[in-house]
Amino acid sequence: MMNRTGIIRLLVDFFRRESIRQVIILTDENVEKHYPDYFSELTGWVSVDKVVLPAGEQAKSMETTVSVWSRFVDRQYDKGVLLLNFGGGVICDIGGFVASTYKRGIRFVNFPTTLLAMIDASVGGKNGVNVHHVKNAVGTFYFPDIQLPVDLKLLETLPKEELKSGFGELVKYALIGSEKLFNDLDALPDLNSLKEEHIGFCIDFKRKIVQKDPNDTGLRHILNYGHTIGHAIESYSSEAGTPMSHGLAVAQGLYYESLLSAKLGRLPKEEWEHIDRFLKKQFDIMPITDKFLEKLTPYMLNDKKNRNNLVNFTLIDHIGHADPDFQIALDTLARAICPLP
Repeated sequence: MMNRTGIIRLLVDFFRRESIRQVIILTDENVEKHYPDYFSELTGWVSVDKVVLPAGEQAKSMETTVSVWSRFVDRQYDKGVLLLNFGGGVICDIGGFVASTYKRGIRFVNFPTTLLAMIDASVGGKNGVNVHHVKNAVGTFYFPDIQLPVDLKLLETLPKEELKSGFGELVKYALIGSEKLFNDLDALPDLNSLKEEHIGFCIDFKRKIVQKDPNDTGLRHILNYGHTIGHAIESYSSEAGTPMSHGLAVAQGLYYESLLSAKLGRLPKEEWEHIDRFLKKQFDIMPITDKFLEKLTPYMLNDKKNRNNLVNFTLIDHIGHADPDFQIALDTLARAICPLP
């Protein structure tokens, strides 16, 4: 974690070292409204252009990507340009995808402005866009040139619902990586009481996992805990016209994938009950009926981790430890998580 002055200094040093003369800042309308001059000092060192996208998940599309590519082509940006992604998860995802594909790859840096992006989207080199409401249906592995420290002051202007969304992703890290963090989160009086150490744990944990499995072939799948069901809920909600934020959808996924872990005999009953109490206290957990599961099924079957028409899940055997790659049949899933009629 670092303040704005330190971050600008790090960037200028990097630009000097790498002989970067042209920077494009990719951001969205919400961030631009709050922080139009965050990087104003850079203009003394490099030429700066700015591309401002509409805010929200709808911008994470091929149509938006083409519009950004087209602007780059029209302005004749070459391989020497650097893309600075300044925003939340959508900006980090689409910006990384643009950087990985324009001219077969240009340099880029993520600078996250939301809790969700700080602990997840900006770390790890996964980039992508949605197609037909399927999350990250098209994407790349392409890593930023440097990993900047985060500026926690940016969270002060984050709407409460966005902070809650990031908290959903943060809980995931506790469930797969730290029982202590889970207990700390359970004891928080409110979300404004989150500490730097909580956020720092998530960033460090993900970095370590990505270093061991950069191309997401095995171990890194544990980072998808809660996401098989969560992404399906997020995608279905988007297509139904009642969009749910990524982190809140992941919280639903964490609940039901923890229930699945318990029903399959992996997660001890008392730990499941602790998770049950905690998630119901923090989030409005929706019931999943047989009919609702049928609506989610096409999205789960489109999950990028699947093999042989079986849905791939990460499961936990206790709070703080996860194992990836459990192939679960849909009828088994239904028996485990759907309430009785």
